[in-house]
Amino acid sequence: MTYKSRNISNLKINYQANKLESSYLNACRLDVESIKPGNVNTFSGHHDTSCDDFITSYKVTSKIITSPNLDLGDKILNCIKFTKKEVHKNTNLGIILLCSLFSDSLSLSKDHLVKDAIKECVLTSSRDDVFKICNAISLAKPGGLNVQDKYDVDSKPNISLYNIMKISSSYDMISKQYACFFEDIFEFILPTLIMSIDRIKDIKLSISYTFLKTLEKYPDSHICRKYDDKFAKKTSNEASDLIKILDGDARLESWGKKLMSLDNHYKMARVNPGTTADLLVVTIMIYDYFIGLPK
Repeated sequence: MTYKSRNISNLKINYQANKLESSYLNACRLDVESIKPGNVNTFSGHHDTSCDDFITSYKVTSKIITSPNLDLGDKILNCIKFTKKEVHKNTNLGIILLCSLFSDSLSLSKDHLVKDAIKECVLTSSRDDVFKICNAISLAKPGGLNVQDKYDVDSKPNISLYNIMKISSSYDMISKQYACFFEDIFEFILPTLIMSIDRIKDIKLSISYTFLKTLEKYPDSHICRKYDDKFAKKTSNEASDLIKILDGDARLESWGKKLMSLDNHYKMARVNPGTTADLLVVTIMIYDYFIGLPK
């Protein structure tokens, strides 16, 4: 039975430093090389962020995020500090939060299953981890996360990491992955990526397709915060419309133009499904670490 026919979350962890770093770098590289409508790619940036900003961000954080000698809070805070120092903007908070948790889970005992290791990392994180993660979020200044209730990160709440993420999960999909221990990733996004790679046979188009399927299923929480739930649902419906078009088009060479058309549409409207893209990065990282990306 190959990894592709098994649930990766039920595999035993096995920390391999070089493999972990290369998986992170590969995932971040493919993030900008693949067209994920509304997000920065090598063909089109945002009005205030370029492809080079993202490349710099993942290069300066790869050693930190994959270090077995740093706790979860240190990984996240140091990554954000180094990113802000180099690019002076928030390019990667969601990526850092998700990939740091995956990386941290691999440093536990080899007897752990992946899903159990992620759960343990969240539930056993220290108050110091919480303080540093809150500092990192405040430093990155993500849209909409500084206007919530009494557990807002700027207040440095006296609460466990699990509980603060559980509260935040009602309005933030990244927090939800901490609170549900990557359930959405393991149960939907990763299987969708595996299926897409097997069917499409083109890694970048497979990532684009998985992005659309994820956006179709989960309205982007960044868009929900910036605009509202109705607007986010409209964005998901547009992704669904493109999926139907791609499903009816066997000519993969024509997919790029269709993806870029939606990409231009989103960017003209200042619509950025950035949380969906972040979810894809950690999913690609997990895929590459346990299965290996096609050459």
